[in-house]
Amino acid sequence: MVTSTITVPRSNVTADEVTAVLRGRLGSRYTITPGKRAKGFGKEVSGDANSLLVAGSWLERATVEIAGLEHGTEIKVSPGATYFGLIRLAHRIGLVRKIHNALAQAPELAGAPE
Repeated sequence: MVTSTITVPRSNVTADEVTAVLRGRLGSRYTITPGKRAKGFGKEVSGDANSLLVAGSWLERATVEIAGLEHGTEIKVSPGATYFGLIRLAHRIGLVRKIHNALAQAPELAGAPE
């Protein structure tokens, strides 16, 4: 599976903070559901406290996973559409890229929490 990874310098970034960044940068077109994961077209399954489901249409879905590092936080974004051939397209022009850009450009994830 194609996964996009962002490493931010701040440790202990929370799912709530990532959710706030994505809601602010992606707008109301996308629904963000903490504790869920995308699985195939239009399917969702339970995740954990460090996972988020970001959904637009049934095809536009991605899972965001947050993992603490010793000096920072790693955020992985995986496409929800896993049908052969669509993974690359979804990664290059779709939701995964939008999420990656939104998180990589978020100064609120780089500094100390407010």
